[in-house]
Amino acid sequence: MVGPRDWEAREPRRPGMVRRVLPTLLAFAVIVGGLAYLGGDLRELLGTAPGSPLSAAAKHRLYEETGPVDGRCGTLPKDLDADVTASLRALTGCLERMWAATLARADIDYEPPGEVRLVAAPEEAACGIDDYDWAGIYCPEPRVVNVLVEGERAFPMMFTLAHEYAHHVQEVSGIADQRGSEAFDEAWSRRLELQADCLAAVTLRNAAPRRLENLRRLAGRGSGAEDGAEAGYRQSHGSGASSAEWMRRGQEGGTVGSCNTWGAPAEQVS
Repeated sequence: MVGPRDWEAREPRRPGMVRRVLPTLLAFAVIVGGLAYLGGDLRELLGTAPGSPLSAAAKHRLYEETGPVDGRCGTLPKDLDADVTASLRALTGCLERMWAATLARADIDYEPPGEVRLVAAPEEAACGIDDYDWAGIYCPEPRVVNVLVEGERAFPMMFTLAHEYAHHVQEVSGIADQRGSEAFDEAWSRRLELQADCLAAVTLRNAAPRRLENLRRLAGRGSGAEDGAEAGYRQSHGSGASSAEWMRRGQEGGTVGSCNTWGAPAEQVS
């Protein structure tokens, strides 16, 4: 019989199995739910989850204590495309100088990457990966920057190099350790990747401003593809529009503080 039933006055019944077990199940549900709340919702309530100005990554001292990043790179050749490898090597030296000086202002010891690999094929990267569809990759454990050298236009590869160096800065400064409740999920990944886009623009804003603007406009237009790979990339790295916006912030702001994706609302890191 489904629905409410009328109870007659009679001797009290012995509790059935469901009535005996139900209090225990309810208590267990309350405990599990409370732990989930403490691990997630309470972080939101207290403002310590990513996306809040109070989160650890959003309050990192690099944002307040470093000021403008010196984006000059006088060793770059005038014709960047004449020798792509030479342009990348020259930029590597400049990025080392920029980030060492910037982190020193916040009393953070800068450690160079263990290696910078300019590779001709993805399988030459320092870390083994299943997906070879990348232009650059940073290996956190050995702290190796990998950039795929292909094509005749240097600047896209220069941006990739600056982006991967930004991941190294996130690692050595501790920003990448502030994983919080979004650890290893796509929302956390988008904040990390969009910040790297922004920091790359910070370091390249003086070296090649026009090329940076052109690349930013290209990113903002997107590829127009709707396949699964493109959708997956957007989920982990952010949309082209978001990337272009954070690149603009980095180019115009010129500081690490202008790249605080960790304190940005979700719609700005989509």
